[in-house]
Amino acid sequence: MILARVVSALMFALLFLPLSSSARQSGMNLTGSTNCNTPDFDTTVALVNGPGDYYGIVLYNRNISDHPCIFDRAGTGPGIVPDRVEGHPPFGIRYQSNGPNRIITLPPGDQVQQTFRWHTQPPAPDVECSKPKLIGNPVLLVTPSLFKQICSEIEVSSYSVVPSSGTDDKPEESPAFELTTHLSGHYMGEYFALHVAPLPGSDASPPTPDVCPTFYLRERSPNGDTRIDELHPLAFQGCGPAVLGHDMGDWISGFELDSGAKSRWEGAGQHAFQVLQLVGSADDVQLHFASSNILHIPVSDPAAIPRKWGPKAKGIATDITLDKDTFVLGEDVPLHIAVEDFDAEGTVYAWDPLWDPCMVIGIEVWNAHGPVQADERFPNWSICTGHGFGPRPYAKSKVIPLERSLGAEGWLPNHPGTYTIIVSWGPCISTRKPVEDGSIPPDLKPLALARATATIHIVPKSSREGE
Repeated sequence: MILARVVSALMFALLFLPLSSSARQSGMNLTGSTNCNTPDFDTTVALVNGPGDYYGIVLYNRNISDHPCIFDRAGTGPGIVPDRVEGHPPFGIRYQSNGPNRIITLPPGDQVQQTFRWHTQPPAPDVECSKPKLIGNPVLLVTPSLFKQICSEIEVSSYSVVPSSGTDDKPEESPAFELTTHLSGHYMGEYFALHVAPLPGSDASPPTPDVCPTFYLRERSPNGDTRIDELHPLAFQGCGPAVLGHDMGDWISGFELDSGAKSRWEGAGQHAFQVLQLVGSADDVQLHFASSNILHIPVSDPAAIPRKWGPKAKGIATDITLDKDTFVLGEDVPLHIAVEDFDAEGTVYAWDPLWDPCMVIGIEVWNAHGPVQADERFPNWSICTGHGFGPRPYAKSKVIPLERSLGAEGWLPNHPGTYTIIVSWGPCISTRKPVEDGSIPPDLKPLALARATATIHIVPKSSREGE
């Protein structure tokens, strides 16, 4: 059984983008009369085959707050991509009802059940079917290998109260995997991977040699948004070339999965992660999953980092903050960078850190002889892309955080030594006030170049950090 928690309605963009607050509210189908919201509910998802050629997704919404929650009993259908066979209208949704819609008051710990189901075989030769890639509301499931094709309208049940002797009373299974990360906390916008180590004697199923294993990662954000994504290891025998920056893993020592930071979720606060692996067959009556421990990772707002600003240049400055100053050869170096317009005489314009992140600042690494040459660095671990929207106005006295890493930027030295990291910010200035249409003023001109530096020590892998 996949464990997940309540999130929002579905749009196709949700495959890689976080969910909006308005979508979160509609995802629970809560009316204006409710006294609870998305974070007050926890959802267990069961995937079932049958009866007959039916395939179903069963949702158990549990009140995890400390007070009764008013729950709207009216059913809400799922969002599905694709939602139709090409050239045909969308699949219909048929709401089932066992009586007039009414408000359910759900005490703490109690839960309600809802089911989405459809036929997986065409009822007639001329009926075409479609295989879903993702399904959302209230949980976003990007797990295409677990879905069966849709050959009929989708039946959506009303909510019904589940007796307390239901899924809540089932004993907890021992974890099949140990899930960890290299740091106890991270910052918004900072990429990090999750390390997965199979535990001996568990239900975890070793992969067939040279076959890339499939896993499912559940992530729950502090605001209640939850998604489950189908993933392959970042570096594993049978999974093709290793993703740059990740050592090849195996079933004994473990492997790494993409956490989804910077791509699939957002928000400061405590995020919860759990890894799942299908045990048995996707054709079993009810699908069973081996699971890891639930890993809680605090994600902080980098705007709150205490800064040691570099020298001001015509009212602007930049900062670079590191978690530590000594790194093992091959270990990435996270850069917690910030820029700020303190008191420039005019409106500062620079590239947008969200839409054009690779254009905002310049990063270099120097050794005693000058900039580290290309053959003295590891290759870029990621590709920076943007939208080309052009310079945008920056608010005064507002810290603009930028999370980067030397590995991702292609500036990680491949030899031990002592190095200086140099960050440069060169925005433009305008004497005009920003206009509502966001157009770029014609009087833009370069303002100044603000710099900040930090020193790092890279030691051989055989050395202990700090020695």
